Amino acid sequence: MAVYKLFPTQDASIYSAQPAMNTGLDPILEVSNFVTQLNPISNVARSLIKFDQSQINDVIQNVASITSSLDFTASLKMYIAKADNIILESEVYVYPISGSWNNGSGQYLDQKQNTTGVSWVFSDYSGSTKW
Repeated sequence: MAVYKLFPTQDASIYSAQPAMNTGLDPILEVSNFVTQLNPISNVARSLIKFDQSQINDVIQNVASITSSLDFTASLKMYIAKADNIILESEVYVYPISGSWNNGSGQYLDQKQNTTGVSWVFSDYSGSTKW
């Protein structure tokens, strides 16, 4: 069985608590949902990952030409850098994004928060196009 590896062309984490912050150059993607007694409003982090559509199409065509069908599986490998109070049965859901977005050049703990690029509220570099 052939194995095809596709690597992202862009990735970033977005945060509900910092709705304009960009983390397009951060080396770690975050997925979280924090609720504390002091702040009962959910503090959510989501990750965006973009793959080259032409590479995806190429894999599908190769699988179809080799197997004469489109019978294949795909998976996203994720690794944990740090985990606090995680439930062992936690699940991560993956959904397609219906529009384009720009990676940006920020990192999570930048001294001056970078707002150029994708964020919880905006999808573009200028911070003017809302999701």
